[in-house]
Amino acid sequence: MIPNLISLSRIFLIFPIIFCIMINNIQLAFLFFLIASFTDFLDGYFARYLEQESILGANLDLLADKIFVSSLLIFISFHFDNLVFLMMTILIIAREISIGTIRQYLLEINNENKIKVNFLGKFKTFFQICSIGIAIIFLDTEFSTIVEIVVIIAAALSWLSLLNYSYAKS
Repeated sequence: MIPNLISLSRIFLIFPIIFCIMINNIQLAFLFFLIASFTDFLDGYFARYLEQESILGANLDLLADKIFVSSLLIFISFHFDNLVFLMMTILIIAREISIGTIRQYLLEINNENKIKVNFLGKFKTFFQICSIGIAIIFLDTEFSTIVEIVVIIAAALSWLSLLNYSYAKS
């Protein structure tokens, strides 16, 4: 129960992050972002510690990650009006939709044991979250080119993890 609430909090923390960015309080937005990002670690930690690991919890964690990353990528793309960031956002979200479709297919053909997240998938999520944090701080500064490079790497890692996942499951 507690781990699932922690996962859900990641989704609800999107709103204060966006609000703070809109009122140009980047420091507070980044603080909310750090708290939300830390929930990605906490939900799994408490699930193991409290022996409350479940299929629902694992899927809720994945869903919270996807909603958190996708929502912030979309908002940041338009708020900072950055075409490179927008194109990479489209690639990252397309990957997330694709992986969801593959997982659904595997569930339908009763291959539940083949849908677990691998290390590359976890690293991809970590890097995506880091790239969003970097974007919140630096996209509207003279360092925007660095942000663009980081989000390009995040998109490449996303598609690499999709290919890795697809070939490992076939």
